[in-house]
Amino acid sequence: MDKRIITLFLAAAFCQMAQGQTEADALRYSQLTTGGTARVQAIGGAAGSLGGDVTSLSVNPAGIGLYKTNEFDFTPGLLSASNQSNYLGTSASASKSNFYIANAGIIFASNPTGADQAGWKNITFGISVNRLANFNGNIYYTGTNSQTSYADNYLEQLQGQTDVTGAEQNYPYGPSEAINTGLIGPQVDSTNHPTGNWESIVPVSSGIKQENSISSSGGLNELSLGIAGNYNDRFYIGGSLNIPTIKYNSTQTFQETNLNDKSSPLNYYSVSNFLSTDGIGINGKLGLIYKVNDAFRLGLAFHTPTIYSMNDTYSTSMTTVTKDQGTLTNTTEDIQGGYPGQYSYSLTTPWRAVASATYVFGSSEDVKAQHGFITADYEYVNYADAAFHFSGTDAAQSDALNTSIQNLYKAASNFRVGAELKFDVLAIRAGFAYYGSPYRDVSVDGSRMLYSGGIGYRNHGMFADLTYVYGNLYNIDQPYLVAQNSPAPARITTGANNMLMTVGFKF
Repeated sequence: MDKRIITLFLAAAFCQMAQGQTEADALRYSQLTTGGTARVQAIGGAAGSLGGDVTSLSVNPAGIGLYKTNEFDFTPGLLSASNQSNYLGTSASASKSNFYIANAGIIFASNPTGADQAGWKNITFGISVNRLANFNGNIYYTGTNSQTSYADNYLEQLQGQTDVTGAEQNYPYGPSEAINTGLIGPQVDSTNHPTGNWESIVPVSSGIKQENSISSSGGLNELSLGIAGNYNDRFYIGGSLNIPTIKYNSTQTFQETNLNDKSSPLNYYSVSNFLSTDGIGINGKLGLIYKVNDAFRLGLAFHTPTIYSMNDTYSTSMTTVTKDQGTLTNTTEDIQGGYPGQYSYSLTTPWRAVASATYVFGSSEDVKAQHGFITADYEYVNYADAAFHFSGTDAAQSDALNTSIQNLYKAASNFRVGAELKFDVLAIRAGFAYYGSPYRDVSVDGSRMLYSGGIGYRNHGMFADLTYVYGNLYNIDQPYLVAQNSPAPARITTGANNMLMTVGFKF
C-alpha cells in the first residue's frame, strides 16, 4: 500500500482537510452506536432481542411487536468529551460539552384479532428520531518541530508553477492564501523569472512551535417509521423505513510560531480550514424475534446499506504576521468573489447484521411479574464497503478513493451486553459495549468501549429512566503530509461522559 495513504488515513477519524470526501469522512458516517432511550443505553445498547422499547426501530424493528399499549417517550442528553493528546513529545488537552436530543418516539399498538385468539394478535406502528452518532468535540495538540512545516505541503502543490499570478488565484484552499499573505513565494533566476520552485519564510531549522486545534459539531440522526406483527406471542416480525440526516461542522486551525530565529521576518501564521457537511439518506431494516420459551428469546436483524445525498461547503482563511509587513489576511472568499467552495456527491455506507439473545427472569408475558433480564447483541459491519460516488469527470477520483477505503478499513465485530434487575416499581441496570477497530493495520487501535449503568422507575403507566455512559477511544491525527519527514501523528485519547434521562407514559 502507498506509504502516503497509510500515514494519512490510518491517521484518524479526527483528521480534517479543507475539503471533505476523504476516507476519514466515510468512516465517520459509518461508525454508529445504538443510541436510543436511557433504558437501552444503560444496558449497553443491546436492543436486538429485548423488544418493548422504541429504540427497537433502529436495531430490530420486530421488537415493537411486543408492545400491547401505546407509548410516548422523550430522551434529552448531556455529552461531555475530553481529549488528551501527545504530539512530538508534548502533552495537551481540550474538552467540550453539549446538550442534545438522544431519542424521541411514539408507539401505536393495535389489537385487530383479540389477544385470546390464535394467529396474529396485534400490529404495532412506531415513529422515532434517534441519534446514532455525535460529532461534538474539541482536539488540541502542540509541539516543537525542526524538520518540516505545514507550509511545505503548499510548496509541493505549487512545484513547477511558473505563472505566479495564476497561482495566486487558482489554489484557493491554502496555497493561494499563503502567496497573498507573503508566507510563500516563488524562487527566481538571475533574470528575475520564476524557476518553478517555491519557498516559505518559516524558519524550520531553528525550531517552530506548531499548534493544531480542531473543533467539530453536529450529529447523525435517524427518523424511523416502522411496523411489526405479533404471531401467537411467539414470533415477531417487523420492518422500518429510515431517513438518516447528517450535519457536520468542523474548523481546523493550524498555527506555526517562530521561536528562535531573529533573522526571519515571520512572527507567526495560522491557517483555518472550514468544512460544513449536510446529508440525507435512506435505508431499510428488517428483523425477527422468536420466543423459544417464556424465558428465552432470539433475534435477527438486517440493515440495508444507507445511500446518502451529500453536500460540502468549505473554505480556507490565513493570517500571516511578519516584522516588516504586519498582519495580512486572505480567504477563499477573497479569491473567489465572496463564495466558498461547494461540492455535491453521494455516499453509501455499509450494511449491518445483528444477532441477539435475551433471557428473562420471571414471567415473559406478565411484565409486572418479571424480575429482570440478561441480553446480548452481536453486530457485523464491514467498513471497507463504504463508497463515494462522484459524477462526471470526477468519477475516476471516487474510484481511487474507494480503492483506498478498501485498503484501509476492514470488517469489525461489535458486542453489546446488558442486564436489568427489577424491584417492584424500581429497576437497576448495567451494560457494556465493544466496537471493534475498523482499521486493517493492527498497530492502529480504533476500537471503542462503552460502560453504562442506570436506574428506572415505572408506575401507573408513567416511567422515568436515568443513565450514565462512559466511553473511551484511542486514535491518532496526522496534521499534514509532505514528501519527506512528515511529522509523527498526534496520539489522541478521548474520554466521553454521557448523561441521559428518558421520561414517558403509556396511553
